[in-house]
Amino acid sequence: MQGLLLRLSTLDADAESAVRVIAYFDSLVRDHVSVPVLLAATARLAQCPVGLLDAATGRRTRTSPGGAVDTPDVPSPVRELSDGLGAVWMEREGPPHGLDEIVLERYAVAAEVTLERAGALARSGRDPALVELVLSAETGEAERARALRLLGFPPSAPLQALAIALPDRGLASGLRAMGHQIRAATIGDTEAVLVATTLPSQLPEGARVGIGPELPGERAAESWAGARTALHFTGPHDRVMRWSDLGALALFADLPEPAVAGLADVQAMERLGDEAMAAVRALCLAGSVRGAATTVHLHHSSMAARIARAESVLGFSLADPAGRLRAHLALALVRLRANLRAGTRA
Repeated sequence: MQGLLLRLSTLDADAESAVRVIAYFDSLVRDHVSVPVLLAATARLAQCPVGLLDAATGRRTRTSPGGAVDTPDVPSPVRELSDGLGAVWMEREGPPHGLDEIVLERYAVAAEVTLERAGALARSGRDPALVELVLSAETGEAERARALRLLGFPPSAPLQALAIALPDRGLASGLRAMGHQIRAATIGDTEAVLVATTLPSQLPEGARVGIGPELPGERAAESWAGARTALHFTGPHDRVMRWSDLGALALFADLPEPAVAGLADVQAMERLGDEAMAAVRALCLAGSVRGAATTVHLHHSSMAARIARAESVLGFSLADPAGRLRAHLALALVRLRANLRAGTRA
């Protein structure tokens, strides 16, 4: 049938010819043709150049009846496709032919189906590569926007990046189960996750995770950098860390591991051992010995004894806010050093 219709544009715009146009494009859709094949077939049918704008990739393609392909400026007017998929057009010199309107209409319908299929295939098979492209600081603005669209995210919509220390014990799948739209990729020893909606304060049980700031999708690389920095400060008792909660602490993230290890307060904190370090952490969070004792389910006198032993090793008092701030910073740097030694500087 396609061979018979190649010169269809020379026929009168009668009902039989219109039916043949519809059948022609229906056959292209049934055959699952690609975008280039659809353009070439339409150009041969219409006997004039035709074009297509793919909004997901930003690619503009123009094909002539003889098979020449280029990437032109989009002319005006165009036929907009539904759901923001893009646009199609025909470039007829001289007066329009009687079937041009039906050809353009069926061309647009076929283009919508073809682009939707291509987008679904890209999302199902290329998520990891696209996520890496979105998160890379080296990616150009247009390239990042195209990758976001292929992943199903509008470039201007807010996103959050998560850096999850592997092995992930189900955090990503837990977010999916909660109804969050996510895309994920493994980058080094870290799982990178893009989340389209604001995260709840309580996350599903999982591995250690750093949460980047919520930013427009075109700034996803910044959110990813914040997520990786937050991950550096996670530990056994601080499994979730948000970039927004780090404050000035983030400035220490770029210190090399030997510089952190050489700090006297870090060395003293590491000599405490897990039990005394847990007591110091509880005191820093609660602000008082009694509050810390309640947190870890100890009698306040037992907690006071542990704090006293910790003070003797640390060399400073934890009774005042300045001392507790110093201890809090030392605890954070102990976690940072442990992560740097383990290689989680993604």
